[in-house]
Amino acid sequence: MEVHAGVRSYICSECNRTFPSHTALKRHLRSHTGDHPYECEFCGSCFRDESTLKSHKRIHTGEKPYECNGCGKKFSLKHQLETHYRVHTGEKPFECKLCHQRSRDYSAMIKHLRTHNGASPYQCTICTEYCPSLSSMQKHMKGHKPEEIPPDWRIEKTYLYLCYV
Repeated sequence: MEVHAGVRSYICSECNRTFPSHTALKRHLRSHTGDHPYECEFCGSCFRDESTLKSHKRIHTGEKPYECNGCGKKFSLKHQLETHYRVHTGEKPFECKLCHQRSRDYSAMIKHLRTHNGASPYQCTICTEYCPSLSSMQKHMKGHKPEEIPPDWRIEKTYLYLCYV
């Protein structure tokens, strides 16, 4: 019932991120241990979870199960279809906090953020340090004393963009 109520009661002891289930926390912990138990039989690449391996295999098989009902274009990943569909709707859910420019997709927003004097897309809300990646921000946060981190702190607060998805 906790999952459906939106309660995130499973906390990572490494980075304090919260998760809706023990399974999600267990999968996340592999990001700290480097464990990649799922191997692609085509190329030997290894992955943290089975669903990522399944998506990866589509590179080899050419399978594109997601089709745009607006133009018929097909995609191997669901998020590619969702991003593409914004071409038809005009939706631009990512907004730069610095200049308010909007973008259709996350990667374009990250590229845009770097036009602001090379700004990294993540800014610590405690000491205002900038970090180039989410993982470097998580490592940076470990350098702060636990009492410095507000109880309502979330990694999303460090993003220099807003997402309205």
